[in-house]
Amino acid sequence: MEYLGFTISEMGLNYTLISLTVFFSIFFLITFVITSRNMDSKGLLRVLYSKPVRNKDGIIEYPKEQ
Repeated sequence: MEYLGFTISEMGLNYTLISLTVFFSIFFLITFVITSRNMDSKGLLRVLYSKPVRNKDGIIEYPKEQ
């Protein structure tokens, strides 16, 4: 039963790698909380089910009804 007794250095992890993992995990959680307010089902379904129209100036619009 000594298979699960590896130390952190034996697994190939060091302080830099652990700190980068923690940093990006916290960064992901913060960005998810910030952007989750913009992800409502009505807006997502509008984008998924409608055909976008590109204007001559490059702006993309999603028509409300087809």
